[in-house]
Amino acid sequence: MDNVLVFVSIVIGVGVTDEMVSLHRLLRARHRVRWDWAVPLVALLVLLTIVQMWWTIAQPDAKSMTIGAFLPTLGELILLFLLASAVFPDEVPEEGLDLRTFYHDQGAYIWTLFAAALAWLIVTDIVVNYPKVGLARAVNSHIGDSIALALMTSLIFVRKRWWHAVGLLFLAGGPIGWLSRSLS
Repeated sequence: MDNVLVFVSIVIGVGVTDEMVSLHRLLRARHRVRWDWAVPLVALLVLLTIVQMWWTIAQPDAKSMTIGAFLPTLGELILLFLLASAVFPDEVPEEGLDLRTFYHDQGAYIWTLFAAALAWLIVTDIVVNYPKVGLARAVNSHIGDSIALALMTSLIFVRKRWWHAVGLLFLAGGPIGWLSRSLS
């Protein structure tokens, strides 16, 4: 498991580093950036999701993992890396950048990656667990995740800012709830 954790940590670290470098570029060019609430909040949600994923994998009670068991995790890590890389713009042009426009232009891509990562996690977990607990129980254990997935999917297509605010508020409950349970 140590080798798996090292590899997972590297992939996650590169994703978080990309997100932080892009944030750094935005902050350095802050006078040329027209700020908007959506991008930083989605970026925070992505960061918390990545930390939650890493923390779950890093638990000492995790069993040794075969390459076959690791490949679905690798798929999830790739999606999370792409998500972390997409959430902030890579560069701030000399003429400036409007984060509201960036979110409008890139939001569907960002939410597609987020939804794909959650869908991948749900499907792989059901496939792994249904032989042990049965299909109905394996599917039912993801009711909350399925609601979150439906909301993420709606954010791909619905461009109303109020809906994105509601969606972010609801979706933040997942990582914040996990974090609050994990603090003690």
